[in-house]
Amino acid sequence: MSFFEKRYSVNGWKGDKHSLTAKQLFERVQEDSKSDYNWITSATELIRVCNEPYFPEMYAQGIKLIILNCFANLELQKEYTSGGESTDKVAVYSCYHSLPSTDETVIKVKQKYLTAIITAITEYTECEVRLPMHPGPTYKKICEEWKKAKFDEYVSKEEIDFEQLREELYADFEKTIKTAEEQGAFKEDDEEYHEQIRKFLASIDLKEMDFYI
Repeated sequence: MSFFEKRYSVNGWKGDKHSLTAKQLFERVQEDSKSDYNWITSATELIRVCNEPYFPEMYAQGIKLIILNCFANLELQKEYTSGGESTDKVAVYSCYHSLPSTDETVIKVKQKYLTAIITAITEYTECEVRLPMHPGPTYKKICEEWKKAKFDEYVSKEEIDFEQLREELYADFEKTIKTAEEQGAFKEDDEEYHEQIRKFLASIDLKEMDFYI
């Protein structure tokens, strides 16, 4: 490393400051990415530094790619609380839109992130785990078909308003399930499941004394 290589001031989580070259920051983020939590700083701060004038584009794109991949993972881990800033989502969206869609690795990570957002709609309500609305293979099949259709619809779009997309996906998924219910798509699976529960309960042999302590 050259003695005169430019250093960048990075604000840590608790007000601590780090003075790092672009290469050092990239290597630190790369090391932190072995875990989706406990990074040196927030995505918002990392993007701020990457957008500084003359920050090397090579390292900026590398950091953005790692951030996008991390948040793709976090989309499917919403039951776990992770630290961050309220502006991190915007920072992640900027990663998605600023990364060039000409590199194979970038394309794969972008598709991973889009897939994670779509999949999360079927697995979570805002931040809580969404329990399957119906047991059996029909519900799973409809979910898989819906996810594929939405991925195919949005994967080729260069610009996506992700906040609007989330709202539209939530509404569309609920409508898809409701329509299937009205058409009786889950009737057979539901009846079979309830019959299994009935048989299970009937198989439990309880003596009168079992009801007393």
